[in-house]
Amino acid sequence: MWFFGKKKNVDSDEGKIQYKVTPFMNLSDDEIAECSELFGNNYGVYNNLAKKPGKQIQMSVNLYKKYYYEPHYYIATARYDDKLIGQAIYYRNQIKGIWDEEKNNSEKKIMSWVVQLVVSKEFRQRGIASTLLRSIWGFSNDYAWGLATSNPCTVKTLESATFRQCKPKVILKHMPEIRALIQEIPFVNGEDIKVSNSSSQVDSKFFVQNTEYKDEDIIKRLGELRDGHEWLAFVFQSQDINHANYEKHFDEMVKFSEMKLRDAYTRMDMKSHGWAKNTGAEVDYIIKYGEGNKILDLGCGQGRHSLELASIGFNVKGIDFSEQHIENAKCENAKCGINNCEFECADIRFYNDKTEYDRVLCLYDVVGSFPEKKDNQKIIMTAYNHLKVNGYLILSVMNMELTSSLVSIEHKVNLKKNPRALAELKPSNTMQRTGDIFNPELLLIDTATSLVYRKEQFIDDSKLPAEYVIRDKRYTKDEICALIEECGFVIEQAQYVSAGHFETSLDATDIHAKEILIVAKKL
Repeated sequence: MWFFGKKKNVDSDEGKIQYKVTPFMNLSDDEIAECSELFGNNYGVYNNLAKKPGKQIQMSVNLYKKYYYEPHYYIATARYDDKLIGQAIYYRNQIKGIWDEEKNNSEKKIMSWVVQLVVSKEFRQRGIASTLLRSIWGFSNDYAWGLATSNPCTVKTLESATFRQCKPKVILKHMPEIRALIQEIPFVNGEDIKVSNSSSQVDSKFFVQNTEYKDEDIIKRLGELRDGHEWLAFVFQSQDINHANYEKHFDEMVKFSEMKLRDAYTRMDMKSHGWAKNTGAEVDYIIKYGEGNKILDLGCGQGRHSLELASIGFNVKGIDFSEQHIENAKCENAKCGINNCEFECADIRFYNDKTEYDRVLCLYDVVGSFPEKKDNQKIIMTAYNHLKVNGYLILSVMNMELTSSLVSIEHKVNLKKNPRALAELKPSNTMQRTGDIFNPELLLIDTATSLVYRKEQFIDDSKLPAEYVIRDKRYTKDEICALIEECGFVIEQAQYVSAGHFETSLDATDIHAKEILIVAKKL
């Protein structure tokens, strides 16, 4: 499942929309009042069968607290210039499943239920609702995802986000788990559920005025809605994936994930990553090459090498495409009181400050972050164009020879012919947690392109939950040396290394040899 989707009528203001997720219990009274106001002004009106026909549907601050001021309730929000314009409230938690005789236990399974969705009228048709919903339903290893709704478009979004269909027979089969989940949902109880082999509805006694739009496919599958009822729409991990739909959207979801690459790298907690704790030893190795004290650090991240080099007297400039990383680097720079180091946010493929440097660094898979050769070549050319004659490039990339030796034959496929292999790949939160992206169970090698795929999840950092498809280019030693030489460099040293031990040359498939380190000279 994927955090992607087409957006309609997106204008130049789109970049000003900021998304966030918060435990509902962390909201202040003023923030809950904002939620109440957004709901009251935009949700809709009661229909003719309600006690207050034609009246705007309202929800007070006290009612919000009564219903959602509980553990495991979250709110995903969209703001424009700090004004709340969209919200999705949901319950997500481990729910006890049915008894497993073989395991002799009742396994807990993560399920989610969206209990409220509303977007400001003036901001509709911009993909905001879809973005909020897909973030909630975006984790492919959850057990079940769903909601109660009278809007067929929302059901379609659920099916599109999960690549599965809502089927009453399947929902009926999983009623024990759904009934366990219902105990945490304030506006329904077990007696309200009306599920059969041909219909799946809940008597929510919610008499809302629906639009004239009808989806005959949804009606056929989930039943004609009765007055005061909503569809009980759920899908389950155990269901077969709609492979035709998955294959149709394969390229789209991969491209969307690459558009969000900056966001993915921004959400890495690099200070907690083991490989980032050896900066001093790596700097000692770097300064052995070349003379002069001007250094350019391409893809500097949060500036660990730049700051270490500046602290021992070098004049350093660090460049990265993540605004958050650059902001963190500047803060650390100010805290340390270093005045010979500067940071700039820019795309290093196209960067040119018209300055020549004695050394250029490009470390830890900056080259390889892009799947296309031309993009990685542009990064190397940026290094070449910023070096003085006789200046040095110190570059490292991820080791494809080790990767290929670790990954099983079952995880080596032609993705164009078998895209479902990616759907079945296990996701993880490796980037956010450890940064150790060599676990073979989490990798898939596309035999047609030699690109390495994985699925990364991000959660619990205030931004919207997300699952991205990450693909990178990993190199053999011969491949990376050839690419660097194509850009005009002369290779002085190329060896397999581990983080913090650049001086020690390893075998290509040594379990510690996760990188290939290149030292190249511009003549």
